[in-house]
Amino acid sequence: MDNNTQKFIFVQNQISIILLGWGLISLLMGATLFYFNNDFIRGIGTQFLAWGLGNSLIGMFIIIRKSQYSSKKLVKILLFNSFLDLIYLLIAIVLIFEIFINGDSAVGHGFGVLFQGFFLLIFDTYYGIRILRI
Repeated sequence: MDNNTQKFIFVQNQISIILLGWGLISLLMGATLFYFNNDFIRGIGTQFLAWGLGNSLIGMFIIIRKSQYSSKKLVKILLFNSFLDLIYLLIAIVLIFEIFINGDSAVGHGFGVLFQGFFLLIFDTYYGIRILRI
């Protein structure tokens, strides 16, 4: 196994572990925030629960399956996800500024999406560029 292949496998494992960790932390945070008696905070908690579940499942799936993507395929996935993350941030802004939906809950959902989307934008872009350099 050459050095670049070892680096790629290491980075792919890093991606799955970080994604699983982020997902589990989001689930814990979401479960905690969901029990507050405040629509704004519950909105954030709901988003953390939803995103945490999705990220945890993706991270676990990669770890359990031990799937090895080609570097080109993984770069495409990560950079496409970076594009989707920008869309999530736009949706967050729409919710925060109550463009279509009014209320504290909508603003809370917006901040939840903003926080999760911003993390994923940095995560996906960083690892997409990192794999391109291998």
